Amino acid sequence: EYDAYPVFSPDGHWIAFASKRHGQWDIFVIPAEGGQARRLTWHSGHEIPFGWSPDGQHIAFGARRDSPSYSLMSIEVSTYKSKILVEDYAALRYPRWSPDGKTLLYTRYGMPWYRPRYRGAAAAQTWSVDLKTGKRQRILGDDRQYLFAQYMPNGENILVSTTDEPTPTLANLNEKLGPFEDNDKRAPNLWLSSQDGDLKQITFFKTDSVRYPSVASKSGAIAFEHGAEIWLLRSPQDKPRPIKLIASADEKRNSQEHKSATTGVTEAEPSPKGDMMLFGLQGDIWTIKTTKAKGVNRERDELAIRHTTWAGDDSDFSWSNDGKKFYFTSDREGNTRIYEYDLEKRTQTPLWNRDENIVRLRVSPDGKHLYFWVAGPEGGLHRMTVADQEVKRIFKLPGIHMRGRGGIDYEWSPDLKWIAYTTRTGSNSYNIWVIPVDGGEAKNVTRLSAFHSQPTWSPDGKYLYFQSDREGSGLYRVALQPDEFRNADIDDRYVKPDKTPEVKIEFDQIDKRIQKISSTSPSSDLTMTDAGFLFFLSGGDVYRATHNGSEVKKMNSGGGRSALRVLPSGRSASFLKSGRMYLMKLDNGSDTPVTFKAHYIRDTFAQRTAALYQFWKTYHHRFYDNNFHGRNWSALRDKYLQRLTSVDTHDEFAVLLQMMVGELDASHTEVSPASSGITVQSTPHLGFTFDTTYQGIGLKIKNVPPRAPGSFEKTRLKPGEFILSIDGRKVSSTETLYQFLNSKGTRFTEFLVNNKPTEQGSRKVRYKLLSNSEWQKLRYNGHVSDLQKRVEKASKGRIGYLHISAMSSSDQARFEREAYEYILGKDAMIFDVRFNRGGNISDTLIDWLERKPHGIYKSRDREPMIAPSRAWEKPIVVLMNEHSYSNGEMFPYAMRQRKLAQLVGMPTPGYVIWTSSFSLTDGTKARIPGRGVFRMDGTNMENQGEKPDIQIWVTPEEWLEGKDPQLEQALKLLEPQPANATP
Repeated sequence: EYDAYPVFSPDGHWIAFASKRHGQWDIFVIPAEGGQARRLTWHSGHEIPFGWSPDGQHIAFGARRDSPSYSLMSIEVSTYKSKILVEDYAALRYPRWSPDGKTLLYTRYGMPWYRPRYRGAAAAQTWSVDLKTGKRQRILGDDRQYLFAQYMPNGENILVSTTDEPTPTLANLNEKLGPFEDNDKRAPNLWLSSQDGDLKQITFFKTDSVRYPSVASKSGAIAFEHGAEIWLLRSPQDKPRPIKLIASADEKRNSQEHKSATTGVTEAEPSPKGDMMLFGLQGDIWTIKTTKAKGVNRERDELAIRHTTWAGDDSDFSWSNDGKKFYFTSDREGNTRIYEYDLEKRTQTPLWNRDENIVRLRVSPDGKHLYFWVAGPEGGLHRMTVADQEVKRIFKLPGIHMRGRGGIDYEWSPDLKWIAYTTRTGSNSYNIWVIPVDGGEAKNVTRLSAFHSQPTWSPDGKYLYFQSDREGSGLYRVALQPDEFRNADIDDRYVKPDKTPEVKIEFDQIDKRIQKISSTSPSSDLTMTDAGFLFFLSGGDVYRATHNGSEVKKMNSGGGRSALRVLPSGRSASFLKSGRMYLMKLDNGSDTPVTFKAHYIRDTFAQRTAALYQFWKTYHHRFYDNNFHGRNWSALRDKYLQRLTSVDTHDEFAVLLQMMVGELDASHTEVSPASSGITVQSTPHLGFTFDTTYQGIGLKIKNVPPRAPGSFEKTRLKPGEFILSIDGRKVSSTETLYQFLNSKGTRFTEFLVNNKPTEQGSRKVRYKLLSNSEWQKLRYNGHVSDLQKRVEKASKGRIGYLHISAMSSSDQARFEREAYEYILGKDAMIFDVRFNRGGNISDTLIDWLERKPHGIYKSRDREPMIAPSRAWEKPIVVLMNEHSYSNGEMFPYAMRQRKLAQLVGMPTPGYVIWTSSFSLTDGTKARIPGRGVFRMDGTNMENQGEKPDIQIWVTPEEWLEGKDPQLEQALKLLEPQPANATP
């Protein structure tokens, strides 16, 4: 699929490169004049070559395999033997040998190369290690990125790409940056550094960044990327010049691909009569008959008709009432706009040409109007008259109206005089409001800090139904008029209306009339028929409920259903499951598939062009800073659009978008390529680490963690022992070991084990191999257990310790389960968020830890208990470091802001923002920062990490030796103070 990262051997005869032809990055070598490529690595992790040894025998690469630490490794090209060169707890990249082969230069830490202007605690540093003594030296390391470090031929000077001045990137709350201005001090350029870190600039580009330099091993000439060109700098004293390069090559694949599909439907709407289905497939809109002819004509009726051919996204469609037209939204003109499609004429007409995005397009029940949310600061719910395209904003509601931000679902009353809609009314509450259809004062009818959704009017005009978790998740209704009798005295029967009722609403104390009628909670598509039955999806299955919830019936099973649509007749419905359409009878739940065959041509370049515009548009409307950190976002779109012709693979397209958004210098902006369809073999783990410096027979066991298979009596393995064979095959510390293991999976495996590298006196041990996730969890739990024991011992049981690895719901459950176990009876606590990956539970943890005692409960013969039971007002220390990300940075800040804890460790990276994900029409996935995070003083936490009260750095050597000076400092702070100590 994708070959990249080429590196010439010192003699120029070979090229090492990385390839994803097997799904993950592996290392290959190929003769420089062309020929057969030879694979060198097979592990299911990622291996990328960065340098050859001076003798041309070894290739250096980075990996994170058996060790919990990051490693730089080398592989001997002729024998496939690999070994670890240096380990660390920080990410290590770009290993390069010195010209004499005695030293390895490498990058420690580092934001990705497409954020070269980043400044902060996670900035890339330049280090070296003496390969004989293991002594390390930090050469360059402050708050700026030092990227692509490598030796010059003299072995003294080091080439890096870096900046001299910071580029203004962010503003404080309610402030804006001025227009982006660049110069040769802000733009990442090439610099030479001495071994002592003295820097000299040698290129002076005033825009863009210098990327991926490569130094000729003899002449010292430097080739590098800048802008969309390759440049050559013959010596540091010269001026660089662009290389006129023409690479003639055939396309790897056809730009136009003939495709067929019988599944993959993303949305579907039945026609008013139910005889046709309108459906979305590959971003286009199609129709298919629901009932097929019999005999020879059936094949004709199986062919779906394609109505739109835009390479981007055509979706969100609705039928006209007569079934002769449909309305849809499309991003074909940049923003999402409304179009009308005439099925008989096969023509489409634009109805909305404003710049604001359109969301949730629907046709009113009488067919006379289109309703939709308009995004932006002047947005809200709008209505368009179909006859003359006259538009009226019913009410103003700014927002993107997606992902719970702004307006969500809405529904008309039976007499079309009212609209009920859902919107967010607090930080975590969603309420249902009702407003006259022509605008006016909106009324909150649910009025509770809870979740409410899917408003649905009863056809008789007496009730508004909805889903909520206000008294436990379930189905609710609210009477629109005050009760004439108490509920127990009402003969609660539903009578089908013989004409359209006039809906009258008494808003006074309407929320007091809310009634929960079922604990079965609709997950989507709540609908009520004229006959008085409610239909909805829950857990992926269809449910039917009576009007008062007295009977709730599950109509089918198995889950996986979506897009439930009840036809106007009320007798049948449609739904989607596994990308297929179905029609369902509502009386008994039986269903039949709506089959189709769709043939189409996919133009890869057109699709990527549309995807780039889609990516730009999404950021244009949803990026948290409408000033784009001072950058011209439209100019950046045009800049990278010009480079699209050079893109040939999913990975290259993802890199292009990553470079484009990287110019905003924001976190949480990662782009992932569309799937290549290649199945990656997952390398199982042996359950122990082995000594890669041992190059003899077998594998020499280095460590067997507690709870690993080899730690149990019947399957015992000991450090220093040798694994001579696995399932009868002799093994050694070479990359072909992983080629062999990839075929094993996590099955039972037999090891031949001895305390010496010979078979005489050996024994057999048999157990199941581990998955990589099982291995990582085992190592993590063992490490945390060691820290807990260390704290328990050092404090003589006075202090508790808890590590929070991330901020997900499972971490919240673990915190709730374990924190109070370790808190019980303690005088102080250490909460460790080092290496925390982030999430969204920080606010909840703060709420818990802010509880204060208000009393004491005492039972007979029992110890007194503090009330509330989980209150805490004793000392806390929070440990943090350069690897505490996102919500893992917000937690220590909030703990100090609320005066709950002291902070110990290192500054965090400033990788803080609220994010969400989205997909592009070609399958590319991306993240977008939607909300900024600011401190109470208005400073932006993005790119400005949190600083500890006491700063202590853990050296790589200390970490590998098991020392933890940060934890030791936390213990000192929590030591009991003498009675006469001055606070």
